[in-house]
Amino acid sequence: MIAAAFALALVTVHVAAEIPSYIHVCGRQDPHLDQCILNSIENLKDKICEGMPELNIQSNNPLLLDELVIFNTPNSKLFFKDANVMGLCDFMINSFRIDLDKGHFDVDLLFKQIRINGTYDLNARLVMPIVNKGPVYIVTDNVGATVSADMKLVTKNDQNKAYISKMTINLDLKGYDIQFSNETQLSQLRNLVRNFLGDNQQQIIESFKPTLEEAITKLVISVANNIFKNFTYDELFPDHA
Repeated sequence: MIAAAFALALVTVHVAAEIPSYIHVCGRQDPHLDQCILNSIENLKDKICEGMPELNIQSNNPLLLDELVIFNTPNSKLFFKDANVMGLCDFMINSFRIDLDKGHFDVDLLFKQIRINGTYDLNARLVMPIVNKGPVYIVTDNVGATVSADMKLVTKNDQNKAYISKMTINLDLKGYDIQFSNETQLSQLRNLVRNFLGDNQQQIIESFKPTLEEAITKLVISVANNIFKNFTYDELFPDHA
């Protein structure tokens, strides 16, 4: 997902610009533009996630989140703190469609596995107050995702520049496995957390999914637009490759 959006800003850089050899150029008049960009994404996704200092792109694997809210009610609060999200670079694209005239693209893809590790922080009032925290590791397989984005032009110093103005990402998380460190020494409180997280998967997914989607979206827009600002529209989208 991240690499797919970033590649749009990279794969069509004008051949006259000083670009790294690993960037494949796609012209906007290419009759197979969608496939050309798909090929470029496959070529670039690992490189983008590792980081490209020469293009001011730092590593995005893992994606770091300060906090994921699992639930937050007057009587019960459960958060994941300092969460590391891994696996966003390991994906397969099912379909990709771009319309340069409308400045819009859609992507349908599948993440093979997303892994989240961090520290859970529980504060609940049941029969008696319960406060507990500790390391947690969550794995979810075959996560579908749809991405829809709009690109606009702005004139600056007599030059047209492109930027992503809007993006929505929808994740399809079907379930997950959860593990704690020191599984053989789980306390009664930690077992309570484990059972709750295991028995209420749909409710929990619905709680933290928007936060995860928002974090990924903000990251993609920020990094992609940071790339866009270095080139004019004609450089990014040459008439011919």
